[in-house]
Amino acid sequence: MPVQVNKSFFKNIDVSIWHIIESEDILLSKIDLTKNCKERFDSLKSNQHRKQFLSVRNLMKQKKIDLNDLYYDSDGAPFLKSNKNISISHTNNFSAIAISHHPVGIDIQDFRAKISSIKNKFLNHSETKLFDVDSVRDLTLVWSIKEAVYKIHKKKGLSFKNNIKIDSFSNDFKNSLILVDEINKKTVYKSQNIIHSNYICSIVKSDE
Repeated sequence: MPVQVNKSFFKNIDVSIWHIIESEDILLSKIDLTKNCKERFDSLKSNQHRKQFLSVRNLMKQKKIDLNDLYYDSDGAPFLKSNKNISISHTNNFSAIAISHHPVGIDIQDFRAKISSIKNKFLNHSETKLFDVDSVRDLTLVWSIKEAVYKIHKKKGLSFKNNIKIDSFSNDFKNSLILVDEINKKTVYKSQNIIHSNYICSIVKSDE
């Protein structure tokens, strides 16, 4: 079964995760790509990226979202022409989408040891007291949360280290509170986190 997760988060965010085990041909046979999707798909050179692209469209089909409703802005952020919001993410052999009537951000990450070598680029001092800074799992969780916040906040140049600040964790790291700290403006977000043996997925919404 390719769909690993299909449930609601925060009571109003529909999240689905696909485990990509199929070949490109099988994934392609399950859907009819629109002209725009076909052009975007044909521009992808990596087999992995092509399968990630197709798995996302398969998830959308399962959610009965017309592919003609999907478009991207100049920064590459996905939108739907309907009154719903969509966020998309993929990593290695997994893809994920989040759909909501309200703004939403989702990010999925597999575990890679090299994240330890860049932790000083996205961790601020206060965050180092919240978890094990030598743990690949914990660092991946922080990175995933900040990526999802970046997607929902939609502002270029936002610093993962200096602007996106994780304030707290709860429920064994399954929930977190995040502050986006900008000049003359502070925005609070909440995340719910899926901590799986093969990946971490963070779903973020505004704290309103």
